[in-house]
Amino acid sequence: MPTTTYDQVSVVKKATISYDGRCSSHTVLFEDGSKKMLGVILPCDESVHEYEFATHTSERMEIISGECEVKITGEEEYSYYRAGQAFLVAGDSGFSLRTDQIVQYVCHLEG
Repeated sequence: MPTTTYDQVSVVKKATISYDGRCSSHTVLFEDGSKKMLGVILPCDESVHEYEFATHTSERMEIISGECEVKITGEEEYSYYRAGQAFLVAGDSGFSLRTDQIVQYVCHLEG
C-alpha cells in the first residue's frame, strides 16, 4: 500500500509559489537528508495553456490525484499520467505540463 503520510519530518513553512499562485508546493525534509516537495497544480485555461518547470536535480514526479500530460525536455510528444503513476526528469533539464483538472503530486528530489 502506498504511503499516505510522512512521519518525523520537518516542513519548510514558506511555500514555493509560481504562475501567480496556480502552482504551489512545500518542501519536506527527512532525517536522512533527503527532500520531497508536496504540491498542487491548478488546471490550465486560456491564460495558462501549459506550465513549464526547470529541474536542478533529478526528480521523480509522483501523481497523487488528477491527471496530466507531460513533455520532458528533448521529447517530441506529450505522455499521459494519472494518480498512481510517476515520471522521471533528469537534473538540469525540465518539463512542460498541461492539465484540465487539479493535480496533486509528490516530487522526490533524487539527485
